[in-house]
Amino acid sequence: MREDDRRSIPLQSLLDRRDLGLRPIVLPPGPGPRIRWAAVSELRDPAPYLDGGELVLTAGVNMSPSPEELERFVRVLVEAGAGALGFGVTPVFDEIPAALVQRCGEHGLALVEVARETPFVAVGRAVGELLEARHVEAMRRLSEAHRALVRSVTAPAPAERVLGTLSGALDCWSVLLGGSGEAVHSGAHPPLRGEVSELAARLRGPRGPRSAKSRLGADEVFLHAVGERSRGVLVVGRPDALTATDRAVLGTAVALLGLLSRDDDGRSAAGPLLCRLLLDGGPVPGADLAPLLAPPPGADAAEAEREAGGDGADGGFRVLYAARSGRRRPAAAAEAAALLGSEVVEAGRDRLRAVVGGAGGEEDRADLLDALHKRGWLGALSRAVPPEELAPAAREAEALLVRARAADRPLLARERADPFDALFPEAAARDAAERVLGALAADTPDAAVLRATLHAWLARNGNWDRTAADLGAHRNSVRYRIGRIERDLGIDLSDPEQRMRMWFALTRR
Repeated sequence: MREDDRRSIPLQSLLDRRDLGLRPIVLPPGPGPRIRWAAVSELRDPAPYLDGGELVLTAGVNMSPSPEELERFVRVLVEAGAGALGFGVTPVFDEIPAALVQRCGEHGLALVEVARETPFVAVGRAVGELLEARHVEAMRRLSEAHRALVRSVTAPAPAERVLGTLSGALDCWSVLLGGSGEAVHSGAHPPLRGEVSELAARLRGPRGPRSAKSRLGADEVFLHAVGERSRGVLVVGRPDALTATDRAVLGTAVALLGLLSRDDDGRSAAGPLLCRLLLDGGPVPGADLAPLLAPPPGADAAEAEREAGGDGADGGFRVLYAARSGRRRPAAAAEAAALLGSEVVEAGRDRLRAVVGGAGGEEDRADLLDALHKRGWLGALSRAVPPEELAPAAREAEALLVRARAADRPLLARERADPFDALFPEAAARDAAERVLGALAADTPDAAVLRATLHAWLARNGNWDRTAADLGAHRNSVRYRIGRIERDLGIDLSDPEQRMRMWFALTRR
């Protein structure tokens, strides 16, 4: 498939639409023209208004029947790169002029008769519908390929699985060369020689290019550097050029192989990689995620399903966000993963993220967070969700961690709906919050500092020292900011009702 094929449709697909009643008059030999759009024009020289690949629709309003004028008109369309000419019979011409048919045949321009009953707008709408259907199909194919590549990471020998999945998705052969040029993972492929071999050697160098393109026999060959330090090279080949969708799939495979190359067998990289993909909105592997998660000790699957409203025996999945707690060194990633019963864990120096099984009652989840807290991680756990909702669950856990740090204790998301949410729809609650906050609702750095201070102070139940420690500020600065809020809003924060109103506003803004 050529590069522009995904942004165009075959003219034949329009001719096949029986509702349009288009009749081919001239069709050049070969695979047939492709159409990028439909353009209506009654100009004698429409070239300045064409971009190439259009189906130019005309009723011949300003068209001269002289052979010389028709010759010039067709030549102009061909030079402008028009895909085809659609001629509407009546009201000007009862039939397509024979001289126009002859000139289109001589210049290889496709000519289509548009029936009197077919409005030009219907033809344009059909082109748009077919283009949209093609785009949707490309996105579906891209999504399926991404999901398949992510599933490959969860399997044994993930690098080999990624390579096999890539070959199937792009209908190509592929080979991954190691830092010394040897084939590390590959399926059936032709011998790499000549320019392809030379380019692979250049890509392996630390200062070499990241990608290159060449030919090997009848195949077009694409080379991509993999990894950073000890560069490998991914080589793929097939007769056709890659489309934009193909390049997106190839880019995902290159990224996955680069991350997997950091470990000899790829297993230690798979967990953090999956965690990053799932929680940052990447493609979801679906049921293949379940084998990587073990239910916490004592988990009751039936109870979890009742609590979470899940549709599976495992109650869905939960997202954990945790921050380093205190000055002691927190548990390493491997220890945290073992404690959580999950391989889908990403741990940094001060942050831990994980996807864990949704099974277990509230007491089990609280025990899990407490055990993690004792090992140096203060955590917040989202509600149980299906795999496709992991990214929103990650945002929920991240927001909950802010409250957990302010309260200095692990927190669990509410499993049941808050009855206040039914009383205050989201839009109404946000509007009320803006009015309660007044000047504090402004999108300015000064207002943001005051909101953060008030949030931390309320979470600490008015404790000046602990609020100052949370904010990294002096306690007198906290006192000044709270006093300023009281003066600017005309409120008394020693009043429990006023505190309640401000907390409501801050949490629903």
